[in-house]
Amino acid sequence: MQTKYFKNMFQNISQGVMYSTGVADSETKNSWVACYICAGENEESLEFKAEKAFAGCKDEVRLVAVGDGSEATIHQLMEFVKKNRVEQVILPGNHEKVAKELQSAGVKRVVEMKPGSSLYDEKDFWQFKIHCYGTDEGCFLVMFAGDKGIDWKTMDCLMSVRIFDKAKCGSPQIDMENLVCCARCGLYNDFDVCKGHNQNTGKGYTAGAMLLGNISLKKYSEAIKRDFSEVRDQIRYISITGNMKQADGELSTWIGESRTELNHYYILPSGCADTGDFITKILSESGRNRVYLTGEKCGVCGSGFFISRKLD
Repeated sequence: MQTKYFKNMFQNISQGVMYSTGVADSETKNSWVACYICAGENEESLEFKAEKAFAGCKDEVRLVAVGDGSEATIHQLMEFVKKNRVEQVILPGNHEKVAKELQSAGVKRVVEMKPGSSLYDEKDFWQFKIHCYGTDEGCFLVMFAGDKGIDWKTMDCLMSVRIFDKAKCGSPQIDMENLVCCARCGLYNDFDVCKGHNQNTGKGYTAGAMLLGNISLKKYSEAIKRDFSEVRDQIRYISITGNMKQADGELSTWIGESRTELNHYYILPSGCADTGDFITKILSESGRNRVYLTGEKCGVCGSGFFISRKLD
């Protein structure tokens, strides 16, 4: 039976975000990983604390998008490419020196995006939309990662969301020959089962992630809503690492109003300052909103599969 597996993982770190999406297809036998890296806005330490199990991928990492050009983020990026074979890195702005270092480290392709530019990529049933915001002095990448071309009329979906600690964290890579990670989590964890998007609404499935990094939502929310309007219905996870005082509720309202019947998951680093008012605002907007604070003891994994409604 045709099955398409996917995984959204937010690493258990207290500053910034280390996100990976794993994709596997039983029909094509393809299995690959893509990532988004962004250090915390006020992160002083350059120590890269991502766990080895998470940072190390068995096969080549297809794409790594970099949230901003800060020293801490670039340091984390360089540590990651030393541990993994990376096909492509997407950088915000002009980073000629960094690009050369990445190529020397074995990265096959480096793309430097200019402010105002966009990039689209897809493989198998997964897509990436990336936009660059800011100025030449400092810019940010915002990325959406989610399914593409899945017909809810012919494919069913089962998805669950759970926390994990570093002891239980597995690789973002999906091994179709060994699905022990998924089975273990399903048997021995409490989790949310997300089936609301299986309703016959015509909007399709909502299994994608929006990675906002350190961008100022107050300044760029209108541009983000415009640029990502086509995938609005597909946003399930929202990752924010920047200054919460600069985050108004406009973007969250825009996302929530699209699929009011569904849970939406806001992923914030526990080391980010001034999250209290923002969390209150998110939770008061809708009983469907969920907030997770990632840290040493808590990461978030949202995984599932699309499966044909027809028996082989």
